[in-house]
Amino acid sequence: MASPYDRFGDPDDYFAHTRMSFGDHLDELRTHLLRAIGWLLCGMVVAFCFGGSLLAMITNPITKELAIYRAERVDRARKDLEANRGELARLNTRTNFIDLLVPKAALEDALAGRPASEYAWKDDAAEPAPGVRAVSPSETITLPVSISSPAVMGIEINRPLSHLNGDDQLSTLSIQEPAIVYIKVCLVAGIIFASPLIFWEIWGFVASGLYPHEKQYVYGSLPFAIGLFLGGALLCQFIVMPLTIKALLSFNAWFDLKPDPRLNEWLSFAIIMPLIFGISFQTPLVMILIERLGVLDLESIRKQRGIVWFAMLLAAALVTPTVDLTFLMLWLPMGLLFELGLILIGWRRREDLDIEAPDRDEVVGV
Repeated sequence: MASPYDRFGDPDDYFAHTRMSFGDHLDELRTHLLRAIGWLLCGMVVAFCFGGSLLAMITNPITKELAIYRAERVDRARKDLEANRGELARLNTRTNFIDLLVPKAALEDALAGRPASEYAWKDDAAEPAPGVRAVSPSETITLPVSISSPAVMGIEINRPLSHLNGDDQLSTLSIQEPAIVYIKVCLVAGIIFASPLIFWEIWGFVASGLYPHEKQYVYGSLPFAIGLFLGGALLCQFIVMPLTIKALLSFNAWFDLKPDPRLNEWLSFAIIMPLIFGISFQTPLVMILIERLGVLDLESIRKQRGIVWFAMLLAAALVTPTVDLTFLMLWLPMGLLFELGLILIGWRRREDLDIEAPDRDEVVGV
């Protein structure tokens, strides 16, 4: 039986087995796509097992910064009181008298130097717990009390009350919101966990349409693609995100506002930013591939260096949420990786290969 490649001419053609029809490409795409989805589902299953820890890791930067923000706000209020300035100092005046009911037995114990007992209101329907003394209103003394410095008192009890009230935690507006957020976190975490295998499937599909000498570039760059993706995601999570939160909270401090971030809104931002950084860090590999595949040469890329830097600046400014300098945390690494890509391309030029590749218009399959 004649080989299916005979129709392309010379059976010794080096590139004969690299020619695929459009239908073959679709079959190849479907195969790799289904495999990538399968690896993603496996990654999500693993993420579901550690979803609580992952959610805590993602929310920890903002809850930590919220606690710092509110502690600094309390410290500023204390300094204003000490300097007798500001609206809080004006309101720090003694309060009206309020009545406190004190058990007579408690006063007697205090005057006698005995330790105070526990008290509860006498209720005919229930017996007091062991060690608790039941008293009626007639067994108490009314003491009028006024607080001389209510602002100072509020500052002193602010931190424990703030913790009890959950002021340093993210808020939700519906009971189903945490479940939805949990699924989102597991989805993104599944992408990250399965990223090596997903990248392998992507590169496998790309390689199916390449010449043999071009495939070595694809598979050789795979470990670097995975490393750059994970490096960008980790840089964003542990360095960029805390700085971004500080910058965003600084605007709240500037306008003297109380931030109340929602869980869903924050997580939608916090889980997409590491993916953006991971993808952006693929810059040198994309440059190497397009040069090796003959799309652009080194001289063309170098001539457009200024435009590329400016385009990366705009992209970094668009994907980062603040108007301060936090976008530099994305722009500068991308720029350095771009320059690294130029250096790597210069080490081995495409025209230095011993293989002469035919024009792509000559090898279109049918």
